[in-house]
Amino acid sequence: MKLTAAQLDKHLTSTLAPVYLISGEELILKQDIFNAIRQAAKSAGFTERQRLTAEAGFDWEQLYSALYAKSLFAEKRVLEFDFTQLSPNKSASEVLKEYSNNPNNENVLLINLPKVDDKIAKSAWYKALEKIGVTIPLWPIPREQMPAWIMQRAKRYKMQMPHEAAALLTDYVEGNLSAAIQALEKIYLLQPKEAIDADSIAQVFADESRFTIFDFTEHLLMGDLARALRILTGLKTDGVEPVLILWSLTRELRLLADFSQQIQQGKSLEPLLQAQRIFFRRQTAFRRFLTRTSHQDCFGLLEKAAHLDRLIKGAPGNVWDALQLFCLRIGALA
Repeated sequence: MKLTAAQLDKHLTSTLAPVYLISGEELILKQDIFNAIRQAAKSAGFTERQRLTAEAGFDWEQLYSALYAKSLFAEKRVLEFDFTQLSPNKSASEVLKEYSNNPNNENVLLINLPKVDDKIAKSAWYKALEKIGVTIPLWPIPREQMPAWIMQRAKRYKMQMPHEAAALLTDYVEGNLSAAIQALEKIYLLQPKEAIDADSIAQVFADESRFTIFDFTEHLLMGDLARALRILTGLKTDGVEPVLILWSLTRELRLLADFSQQIQQGKSLEPLLQAQRIFFRRQTAFRRFLTRTSHQDCFGLLEKAAHLDRLIKGAPGNVWDALQLFCLRIGALA
């Protein structure tokens, strides 16, 4: 069964599927979906949680153990499998197919996937799990729907925001969800008891010390390394999670690598920008960066980003120092 994000709440009030396949590249939307399923599962008695992340060198036998091992405390479990970096190999595919024939009602599987392409969609393990579970593909929120999303999100902070203010915030953050959430948090902290109108939004963004992740990536791609590093320091001070910063960087680098490849094949940049609905401010940064780099450069940076991902997940090292070094690498190219 395929569900949209909007249909999930109604589904969770009536039942829990044995498997949920959540796909896409919008990290903020994924976090919301995963949290909703986790809460519903906890309410239904699935109190134990286990998470596996498949990446280079991953031992796929852990997958079999997680699926079939008994809980030490005989509790129902939520099993979270992250396949965003590495898809199941042949033996793991067989394990998942076998499990789909007789799923354990003591488990709920949450599977994190990238955007589902033909390779994933046609894989045996995906087809098998799709038959018994729920698929939830997530797509970027269109510009015209962004104010409504912001208004709904503001309610989590017990704030009422009129459409005019939400539309202005949409303009400021240029469609960046993480930047919108940071802005809402700042507005809540600054003016929790006041009506949130367009003037409130403008006041928050008038102070240049209040930077967003979008500002950071924009200045970095524009080659303004000094300002990008100052913004990074501000993000650290504001308590922004490194995973959101890395997500923003890798999202842009993947898109830039794809653009660079297509340009090398003879395509024009303008239709590519329009097809991906790149906002005007981002277009300037994209054009500048693409005149100075190749798709090999972008792929090289993405390989370096994998090290940052490991640090965020607990590998030894200082993630903020590594982020600064990563910025220097990008700045050397831009």
